[in-house]
Amino acid sequence: MYKISRNLLFAIVISVIIATMALDQFALKEKLLPPLGYFYVFFSVFMLFYFVYPLYRNQRLTLYYWERTRKNKLAMLGLFFIVFLIILAIAGPFFTADPNYVNFEEKNLPPLGFTTSQSVYDRDTGSLRNAEIRGTWKHPLGTDDKGRDILAMIVSGARVSLQVGLVATFIALMIGTVIGVSSAYFGGAVDNVLMRFTDIMMTFPFFLLLVFIVFIFGADLTLIILIIGVTGWTGAARIVRSEALSLRTREFVLASRALGASDTRIIFRHLIPNVMGTLIVIATLSIPGVILAEAALSFIGLGDPTVASWGRILNAGQDNLETTWWVAVEPGIMLFLTVLSFNFLGDGLRDAFDPRSEL
Repeated sequence: MYKISRNLLFAIVISVIIATMALDQFALKEKLLPPLGYFYVFFSVFMLFYFVYPLYRNQRLTLYYWERTRKNKLAMLGLFFIVFLIILAIAGPFFTADPNYVNFEEKNLPPLGFTTSQSVYDRDTGSLRNAEIRGTWKHPLGTDDKGRDILAMIVSGARVSLQVGLVATFIALMIGTVIGVSSAYFGGAVDNVLMRFTDIMMTFPFFLLLVFIVFIFGADLTLIILIIGVTGWTGAARIVRSEALSLRTREFVLASRALGASDTRIIFRHLIPNVMGTLIVIATLSIPGVILAEAALSFIGLGDPTVASWGRILNAGQDNLETTWWVAVEPGIMLFLTVLSFNFLGDGLRDAFDPRSEL
């Protein structure tokens, strides 16, 4: 009864979200949320119903895996940095300036505690003179050649990276899970067709395909997220298929089939929940690659020009490394630490979910 009630409630909530989105996009003059905002709402509702609540309901199992993960110091270090990054992305915009605000009077300011020598215009003499410029509390991480605050741009980049990493990975995992589990469960011709389709998708050069589509349809963050999600499911599908192949012959699956359960019920009630641990590990190991793909796209000038991402900041600072090194170094450090943290957490979760590992 619990599962039926939860699925029914989830269907009702999603129906309300879809109806609100349709009304907002086609009937209301004042838009409540952008299209991507509704996807974030759907993502949050899905995680609440099928991730957060099951963890709360199965507290003993959750505590068991948490204790195993805690023993991995690098995984906990990565988790703490990811939590810090999430807090920075959510609360940072309320305490920082507009990342796109331009003020040429404050351009090329160094970070707090550093000084740099620059040529400035002296209005009294009407000529240029060398001056020592010091970092200020107003711009603790300095400014770029247009006077934009680097701290505000890094906060914006954290928000963009998390949006792309989490949402695109979520889309890819949904597609890969359904294809992988269906392929393993049905087998035969279905397995051959789905796996050959997966092989074809894997032969496409992912990044070049991403660049080509963005070049044709334009650089938009929503489009970039959808492209990465729709094209990045192949690895997850193969891993999930191999896991589901061993599950389909288990006693609980055979018992459900003998009791007359439909294929859809077996797939979504028994197989997918039992590969959830594998999916969590895949997600934490896939997010860094997705973040790097968006950063690389922004670095070569094909990212969304309306948002300040880390790749875009790196692109802006690459030509002035000798004079304004902080413009490229600071977002580079954040990108490095973010990717490293997700990799550490992914390795720790992989060990925690593996019953053969001894932590």
